Amino acid sequence: MSLTSDDFEEFVSSDPDDDETVPLGQALSELGLDVEVDSVEAVRDVRERL
Repeated sequence: MSLTSDDFEEFVSSDPDDDETVPLGQALSELGLDVEVDSVEAVRDVRERL
C-alpha cells in the first residue's frame, strides 16, 4: 500500500468554520486545562470515603 498527496487532501484543506486569524498556539491553549492536584490530599479523600 502506498500513500499519495491525494490521500491527505481532506485533512489539509481549509475549514470554512475555522477562524484563521487566531494563532494555532493560542487556539490550542484555549482548549487546554491547567489541573493541579495535591496527590496527598486526594489519597486522604479517597481513604475517608472508604
